[in-house]
Parts: sequence; C-alpha cells; structure tokens
Amino acid sequence: MYIWKQFRLYFVEQPSYLAAFTDNLEAIMKPFKLLLPLAIALSASFSFAAPQTPEITTVNGVASYPAGYQGTPKRAVDEDPFLSPENSALILIDYQPHILMGVRNIDHKDLMNNLTGLIKTAVMYDLPIIFSHVGVGLNDSQPMMEALTKLAPNAVFVDRTSVNAWEEPEFVKAVEATGRKKLIMGGLWTDVCLAYPAIEAENNGYDVYVPEDAVGSITQLSHENGMKRMERAGVERITWNVV
Repeated sequence: MYIWKQFRLYFVEQPSYLAAFTDNLEAIMKPFKLLLPLAIALSASFSFAAPQTPEITTVNGVASYPAGYQGTPKRAVDEDPFLSPENSALILIDYQPHILMGVRNIDHKDLMNNLTGLIKTAVMYDLPIIFSHVGVGLNDSQPMMEALTKLAPNAVFVDRTSVNAWEEPEFVKAVEATGRKKLIMGGLWTDVCLAYPAIEAENNGYDVYVPEDAVGSITQLSHENGMKRMERAGVERITWNVV
C-alpha cells in the first residue's frame, strides 16, 4: 500500500516527475547498452552446449582420429539389444559323460570344441557362469565333465534332482544373483533338460540365447524339435561364435 501511494504521488499526481524519469531513462540505460556486447562475447566463450562428436576422416580407406579420441561410446546396459559383457551370463546344463553318450545329432569332438570356445570366451569377458548337473549328490551320477569345468574355475555349481532346472530354487537364485537379463544357455539334451529351463526363463522376463552348435540330443529330429519349441517361446537361436 505504501509503495502504491508513493507511485501515485510522484508519477500520477505530479506528472513532472514522470517526464523527468522518462528524459533520464536513456542516460540510465546507456552503460547497460555498452556492456551488452561484452556480455554476449563472454557467454559465447563459455559455451554450455553438448560436446560435439569428434570428426573422423577417412583417406584411401584409412581413418584418421582426432587427438584424445576414446572410441565409440558404450551403450547403456539396459539399452543394448545385443549380447555384451555387461548384460550377459553363461549357463551350461547337464554336460555329464553319461548324458553325452546319448547325443547323436552332432559329432562329440565338434561339440566339445564348440563348448570350449564358448566357455573361454565367457571367461575372457568375465561373464558370470553357472554350471548345473543332475543327480550327483542323490545317486552318484557323474558330474559335469572336468574338461569343461576346469576352464571356468570361478563358475557357480548347482546340483539338481529335477529334470527342469527352473524348478530348483537354488538354480533360480543363482541366475538372479548374476544380475543379468540375457542368458546364453546350453545343455544336454536339447529337447529336455535345456528346453524346459530356457522356456521358463523366457516366461520370467529373461532374453535367452541358445548356441545350437554347442547343444545336442539323441537324434537330429529331437534336437530340431527342441530348438523349434524354444524358438516359439521367444528363444534366440545362435551359434557359439556369435558370443
């Protein structure tokens, strides 16, 4: 209220004050006009724009990179649609000698070579690895083949009593503990001990990838039927070298 009274006193009831103020406005603003270009120049020198991607030039097929170039930025883990060391885990199920004996759809030597490459790749990129075998503690079944397990000494082992690994609470806890949502799963046999947990994992929100040249079953038909069944559930069919 006081401010309004003062305003009326000086600018409404005594117009001469308003005229004087208007006449002096140009003089009041003059220093600010002089400083404005300087302020604009200073703001331009301290640009807050997003950093520009360094320009890469290619001459005769050879790329030239600017100083300090750090390579292509990594995608965020939850935004990467592909397998990466940060979003993937390897799970191998029932690679036990007596189960391998029944495999007929792939040469055993080729199968072991592919598995070896798969495990070595996972170890090299520090992927979490889970090995699961069935019936070892219950009925003295032969455990996972040592030729494979020695390649990943830090792998987590889960012994089971059920065909479907996803029915084993310890197995599910081990998968959850990896913190990964993309699972590379292999197993013997394709249509049974691999298909069941792979489909269950898909149904529980995981993205499952099966390297079909590192899995096997008792016939080519049973192997192919298992692969098709998993594919219908959303499982991705890959080969081990994709990893």
